[in-house]
Amino acid sequence: MSSCIRHSNTSAESSRHNQHQGGNEMPTTRRSQTKILRNRGRIDVKRVRSATNKDIAKWIAEDPDTAPELPRGAKLRLIHNPPLPDVRSIRRKLGLTQAKFARRFGLSRRTIEQWEQGRAVPDRPARILLAVIDREPHLVEQAVVGSRKH
Repeated sequence: MSSCIRHSNTSAESSRHNQHQGGNEMPTTRRSQTKILRNRGRIDVKRVRSATNKDIAKWIAEDPDTAPELPRGAKLRLIHNPPLPDVRSIRRKLGLTQAKFARRFGLSRRTIEQWEQGRAVPDRPARILLAVIDREPHLVEQAVVGSRKH
């Protein structure tokens, strides 16, 4: 098989390659799928079975991809993400071109274009703004016009 898979590696050679590329990404190396499959069953079963809670805690602490532990009693809250709006249908319902829609509501025409073509996704504040534009476009227009006067 000729396909390659990126595999995390902390070797000096990989780090030099990464620095040469100018990136701040985690160092990587390329390994063929065949080589990865050949090594997939190599787990040190004795080490795993003899691991204590202290060993496991150490492994977790050393792994940069492990999520931090939440303190006892930490309060979690659910953040509601509004659904993705159909920007094109909102704009068409108002009978506006991308340029006029963008100008009227203080947005970039290019952003509107990217949202409509699926190359970008509106973030949470933009989704909320688009929902208000969909329901009460005159209110957003008044707010935008009012902010231009100041």
